[in-house]
Parts: sequence; C-alpha cells; structure tokens
Amino acid sequence: MRVIFQFGTVTVFFGSFLLFMVQPMLGRTLLPVFGGSESVWCLCLASYQTLLLAGYAYAHRISWSPRLRVAHVALAAVSALWLLVVAVCRPAWLAWLGAGNAQALEVLAGVALFVGLPYVTLSAGSTVVQAWLAMQARGSPADSSRNVYSLYAVSNLGSLLGLLSYPFVLEPFVSLTAQWYGFAVAMALYALLLARAAFRAGRGSAEPEPALRASEETVRREGSNMGLALLLPGVSAFLLNAVTAHLLVDVMPMPLVWVVLLAAFLLSYVVGFSSLGACGRGAWCAGAALALIGAAVARGMWGVGSFFPNAVACVAVLFLVGVVLHGWLFEVRPEPTRLTRYYLFVALGGAAGGLLAALAAPLVFRSVAEYPLALFACAVLTAWRAPKPAFLRSPRAAATVALLCGLAWLTLAQFTARHTSSKTLFRDRNFYGCIAVTQTYERLGEDRHVFPIHYLWCGQTTHGIQIRSADAETRNTATAYYAATGGGIAFLAHPKYQAGEPMKVGIVGLGAGTLACYGRPNDLFRFYEINPQVVKVATDPQLFSFLPDAKMPIDLVPGDARRMLEKERAAHDPLYDLLVVDAYSGDAVPYHLSTREAFRLYFDRLSEDGMLAVHVSNWHIDLLPLCKAMATDLGVCAYGVVSGAQDGLTSGAIWVFMTRRPMAYRYPSKEGVSEIVWSDIREMAVPTDEKGSLVSLIRR
Repeated sequence: MRVIFQFGTVTVFFGSFLLFMVQPMLGRTLLPVFGGSESVWCLCLASYQTLLLAGYAYAHRISWSPRLRVAHVALAAVSALWLLVVAVCRPAWLAWLGAGNAQALEVLAGVALFVGLPYVTLSAGSTVVQAWLAMQARGSPADSSRNVYSLYAVSNLGSLLGLLSYPFVLEPFVSLTAQWYGFAVAMALYALLLARAAFRAGRGSAEPEPALRASEETVRREGSNMGLALLLPGVSAFLLNAVTAHLLVDVMPMPLVWVVLLAAFLLSYVVGFSSLGACGRGAWCAGAALALIGAAVARGMWGVGSFFPNAVACVAVLFLVGVVLHGWLFEVRPEPTRLTRYYLFVALGGAAGGLLAALAAPLVFRSVAEYPLALFACAVLTAWRAPKPAFLRSPRAAATVALLCGLAWLTLAQFTARHTSSKTLFRDRNFYGCIAVTQTYERLGEDRHVFPIHYLWCGQTTHGIQIRSADAETRNTATAYYAATGGGIAFLAHPKYQAGEPMKVGIVGLGAGTLACYGRPNDLFRFYEINPQVVKVATDPQLFSFLPDAKMPIDLVPGDARRMLEKERAAHDPLYDLLVVDAYSGDAVPYHLSTREAFRLYFDRLSEDGMLAVHVSNWHIDLLPLCKAMATDLGVCAYGVVSGAQDGLTSGAIWVFMTRRPMAYRYPSKEGVSEIVWSDIREMAVPTDEKGSLVSLIRR
C-alpha cells in the first residue's frame, strides 16, 4: 500500500507541475495578440478556474468507476496528441485570434482552443488518483484512506514549482516553439504515469459503491460545510483576480508578476492543507489582519516607489489570508468517499469567484473597485475565523464582530486613500484598463490668470495635460512629457522639421494627442491606438482639443500598432520621417513592442534619414538597457536625453532617439536637458518574440 501511495504521489505532483507551468506559458503566448493588455492575465486566470471546475466535475463522474480508468488514461494520451497539433498550428491560430471586437471572449476561446482538453485532463488527475488510492486503502487491513487528503498539499506544491520554473528556467532560455513541443512530450509522459497508477491502484481494489452510497447520507448532514466549501475558495479566487488587476495596472503584465501572486496563493493552499495550517489559528489570523492593514495603507500610495509596498502587501494578503481561509476549508473536509464532490464544490466556488472578478467586475465598476471589495470580504472572514472568548462564540455575536472589523478596515482604507481636489470629468474601464479625465485650476502666465487644466490618467500615470484656454496658442502648448525639452525634441531637432519640409509622422500611442501640437499644415500625422476609450477622450473637444485643433491631416488607426505596421510594411506604404513609440501605457510595457522583431519593424517603416523616438519614462521599469541593446543589435545610433520638469504642466521625461546615420544632434535648448552616457548603462540580452524576458529591468 505504501508503494502505491508513493507512486500516486509522483503522478499527482507531475500532473500538477504541468497544470500550472502551462498557465504563464499560454499567457505569454496570447499577450501579443491582444496588445499586451493586463486583462489577458485576469481572463486567463478566470478561464483556468473554469476549466478546473470542468476537470473536477469530470473527476467526480469517473473516479469511482474502475471501468472508466482506461478511458481516462486514453484521454490523457489524446491530450498529448492535441498539444502536438497546437505546437504545429500555433502561428496560424494566433493570426486568427484578436481580429474581432470581443476581446474578452476571444481570450476565453484562445484558452479553450490551446489547452482546454489537456487542462481538464490534468486538473482531474489529482482528484482521480486520490480517489483510486482511497478505494484501494479502504480495502486494506489498515485503512489509511483519510491520508489521501495530504496529496492535495502535494498537488499544490507541484503547482507552485511548475509556476516558478517558467519565469526563471523556461522563459529566458527556451523558445516558445520549443516550450510547446516540450509540453506535448511531457503530457505523453504523464499519460504513461497515469496508466501505471491506474494499474497499481486497480489490483484487488474493493468495490466502492456501498461506501459511496453510505457517504451520501453523510453529505446530507454536511450542508453547512459544503456551503463553506463554496464560499471560502470563491472569496480567495476573487481576491487573487482582484490583486492581479490592482498590480498589473502599473507594471507590465510579465509572467513573473503573475507567477509571484499565484505562487503565494498556491503556497497558502499547501500550508492550509497541512498540520502547519491546523495549528496556531490565532497567529495566522493575526498575521492576516496585519497584512490587510498594510494593504489598506499601501493602496493610498502612488508614484515612484509605490509598486513594491503594494506588491509586498498583496503577496502577504494572498498568503496569510489564504492560509486562514484554506485551513478553514481543510477543516470542513468530508470523509474520503466524498472527496470528489468536495473538490467539485471547491472548484465551483473558485470558478465563480474568478469569473465575478475577471468578467463581471470590469463591466460593473469603472475602476478596480473589486480590490477593496475583496479585502473587505477577507477582513470579515478573518475576524469570523479568529479565536474568540466564550461570550462572543454565538453565531450572532461572531457575525457582529466580523462585520464591525470589516467596517473598521473600510474606515482605515478611506482614511489612508489618496485624496485630491480634482474634479473627475470622465472615468471608464474596458479590456485595456482604466482611464480618467480630471480637472484642476492653475494660475499661469505673468498676469497669473486662472485656467482650468485637464489631465488624462491611465491607471496612476498621466498621459496628457491641456490648458483649457480660449486662446488657441495657449491651449495647444505642449505639456507633460511632450514639451520642447522632452518629446518635442524629436520634432524640433529633426533636419526636415528645421528645414520646413513636410513630414510624415507615425505615433504609437495616442494619449491625449499632445504631440499633434507640433504639426504643420503640410505634415501628415498617423496615430495608432488600441484602446477605443482613449480615442473617444482624445477626440472629444470638451475634454481635449489637441486633435480637433490640429493644423494638418490626422489618421487615427485603431488596433494593435505592431499588427498595423506589419500590414503597412506588407502593402509597401510610404515610409515615415519620424516614428514615435509612446505605448507604455500606465507603466505597463507591452513585451511584443519591445523585442528585436518589433524594433526591426520600426526601422523598416522609417525612411533612410528617418528617426525613431522612444519614450521610456517609467516609474517601475528601466528601459534604457533595452534601448542600448537594441541600438547595438541593429547597428544604429542612439541619443538619449533626460529632462526635468520646467513648471507644473511639464513632467520630467526620458526619451531615446535612434537614427541609422550619425547626426549633428541639435537640441532646441540645452536648459533642463542632460544627455544619456551610454557607457554608464548596463548591458542586457536582446529579447525576441520567441525567447527573452524583461524581468531584469524592474527597478529595485
């Protein structure tokens, strides 16, 4: 019996390893198709939780039937063959995805198409093997069937290691194509392990039907426990999705960030379903309470240095609150003959929580309001779970104390939140994130006249500022990162601009359309913007008038800039004199716009004397090493500048300008501008579409 358990442990561990290794791999595959939006991760996560539910439902149906063991092993073999098809057809399928307007549904369809069948098979594997072992143990002289629940911790440990292997072992060193072929081979190996486990568990196993029927009567007396089996994983899954949305608004949706969050979540299951989670309940609840307080305080921070306090608080909440909730979940587990229904309820709760956060919340809320809502729910449940004196143990008293603790957390969160005097004119949220337009009043000029000032916010980052004046010249003053000492250098220092010759200008990232103020009647400006809400804001003269006031023709190209530029290259469209890349919205860096292939495309779309201007101002990511590596790899000349804020309407900015030929770089003004010394910038490997990582660029 011990040998059977050991072999079952290996099978469960390896299946769970593959189950969670594929999650960041598929996310990395789908991200470029949908413009690098952080919503891809959240939707993938909700898809995985839904597929997990399908796997547990399938396991509940087949686990107790010895006749269906061969069918399950056959399904694993078919899954391996399907993954081989995916590895071959991946490029064609990716070209098909992302062409419609229902991005959320397309992400869900992509997950189902690529890994739906293998994911359901792998997610069922842990439960199926546990059921096989429980049946075998019940027929043994020493009934150790209840020990099979320890394999749930083994499963989560395998999942944790599978997650961590991706950003540190696979992503930086193995191409995506090799990853998919390797996954197909690993799935075939898992099918062999599963076949061996089925053979070992099947020899001499007792008929499970009487035990199963007897346990049905037990389940009827465990209604409240099954309710908790729905509620607790539902809240923790909702928390995971909410934390992911909260953090990825301001940091690029790279696998590492998502892996760290999911790893903390899985580790809480490992601890919760072990003796560590069973003992010291008061200590875990106290730690969870402190983490929730820290999250409330960190949420009020913004700007430089705000990400890491928020990240630490989020990871602490996921782990400590997760241990409290999952330890509680472990406590209400039924007898092993009911484990498949128990896991089915757990998966149902998780899927419901994930879908509420990933699909419903963006439709209902105009900001990431699900994050404080999730923390409030966690505060209530943590207080409910915490040990209490005898006079507070009645259900009514415990509920009252829990609700009061939740309200206390909300009060703290409101007190520590960032408060401004700005008036919000517009706020919305869609697949591509959260945007807002706010208004303040400033005294400007020698006469100190008061003007309304409009700000465009993407997450916590300003993407446009305009002085709302009746005077067109004042209204079209370049502000924010685009002043004469920032992005304006790309125009004012360009030889054709200085000579008064017409220019064709391409701009990746619209923002408020500030760069349009540099246009002249004979120029042509083309803006690429993937977010329709940004287009709506920039073209509304009541919010911003840079585009409506423009002196030259303007093309607005909706969709992912890289795809559009590739189409133009294929159609041999006229080349640009200046191409501006200002696409790092909300400090999130789209990976597919930062690779060797992307930069080659930029230069393919530039004339021989053209200039590539890259805006690399970023709170959390240092993009100068990337620009240095790209310039060296492509053999072009790079000029970098750092400008300081000139007044309240301009922002410190970092820009890099690249040309094929050395040029006498003439800045319009040296005041407030310093040049980048490239020898002081560290080296890095050039990332490609197939292989590479930007993890090393995170500011520490």
